[in-house]
Amino acid sequence: MRVGFFQYAVVWRDRDANLSYIESKIKNEKFDLLVLPELFTCGYAYDDRKELLPFGEDLSNSPTIKFFTQLMQRCGGYITGSIPELYDGKLYNSSILVGRDGLVASYRKIHVTDYEKRAFTAGNEPIWGQCGDAKVGLTICFDAWFAPLSSLLKNQGVAIICNSANFGGEVTPTIIPIRALENQCFYINCNRVGTEFFEGEEEAYRGESQIVSPDGKVIAKADNKESLRIIDIDLAEVNHPAFGSFITKDFVTEHNKYRVEMSCLS
Repeated sequence: MRVGFFQYAVVWRDRDANLSYIESKIKNEKFDLLVLPELFTCGYAYDDRKELLPFGEDLSNSPTIKFFTQLMQRCGGYITGSIPELYDGKLYNSSILVGRDGLVASYRKIHVTDYEKRAFTAGNEPIWGQCGDAKVGLTICFDAWFAPLSSLLKNQGVAIICNSANFGGEVTPTIIPIRALENQCFYINCNRVGTEFFEGEEEAYRGESQIVSPDGKVIAKADNKESLRIIDIDLAEVNHPAFGSFITKDFVTEHNKYRVEMSCLS
């Protein structure tokens, strides 16, 4: 399976510019699954909810989904990343998974940061989508800090977890290999690069997008520059990591000893 990420500097407050730029970089590529950064249509920085409302999309009539549907008819695979979703008067930070036939799945970020709470409502349901032979779980940035969410996706049989991100700190890149290893699945994290202004202060995003194997091994990693990486992975490694297989041949039974549930749904 050919998978990858496109790490780039999101254009602030210009959906058309971002979609055009993505198309210009990937239109001649062939892949099965590609991950984009968090809030790739508008950027992450904002002062209040009103600034994001013009970028909120109804997923039943989304210009971004329509655009990607046509693009995937040329690239042959699936693409995912998060956008502001506007539903019933609420904004959600939502990952969309789009293929040649349209929207496959959408996921509303469960773990929103204090900063994001000024605009976004938290989701309450783990989501996966089918991409060919692979079940693909969706998470967004801060979600990666919470092991139970990945465990819930694992128990639903995902082979790959896709995490769209916007982070500048050094902690998150260290968490990703742990999530892959503890769930014996592939993990694709796509962060962005560039800078944005938060309350007058310029902050930088660190990039360092990565693809990690079920053994927790980083098999592709970017630096802090724009990067399009597409590699081949072997889905047979899921639940059968090379080193881990010396310990047990049956990781699934070990996972099934636990029952992971969500509470306090919003």
